[in-house]
Amino acid sequence: MQTTSLLRRIGVLGALTGVSLAAGLAVSSPAQAATTLKVTTVICNEETDELGDDSPYFLVFAASTTNPGATAFGKWGPGGWDDEIASGDSYSPNGTVATGVSSSSWRLISLMVEEDYDNDLTASEITWIGNNMFNQYQISFWKPTSTMISEMRAALRNTTAMYLSNDDMVATDDSSIGGWAYYVGDGGSYQVKYTLP
Repeated sequence: MQTTSLLRRIGVLGALTGVSLAAGLAVSSPAQAATTLKVTTVICNEETDELGDDSPYFLVFAASTTNPGATAFGKWGPGGWDDEIASGDSYSPNGTVATGVSSSSWRLISLMVEEDYDNDLTASEITWIGNNMFNQYQISFWKPTSTMISEMRAALRNTTAMYLSNDDMVATDDSSIGGWAYYVGDGGSYQVKYTLP
């Protein structure tokens, strides 16, 4: 009888300990709700060498550093900025780039494209570029970080270049969400910050 009573007490104690441990893990690792990646700040340190003011737009690939299947891709701009951005301008657009981003530990690979005339990229082309980036990430994810970043930047530049006729790719950059992305090229210099609200 005493053995059975002791086993019950140990069982209850073990069950309570397990519940307590599980509750502690749930609190320390909250579920990541999907949210929206936004471009929050754009600073034009120097406009590009193109005629007139700049019309920048940004293609952004965001990818989880822990899950190769968790990616997002989007385009932002130029919208009302067509031929409006000059050296020294600073904006806080808080514009949506991509939805479904669920972690602040994502890496960004982004490309700034300066629009000369009309927007070259159609919605279906942007979708195709995003699909290509996803497929490349499945391959590059398992490689050393420097190799992965190099391959992803090349994939974004090369895939996008296939669709451009008169837009100029200024530069690519990689950064963490909340950090600055720097674009220097075609005579221009920009810094951009992307965040998850």
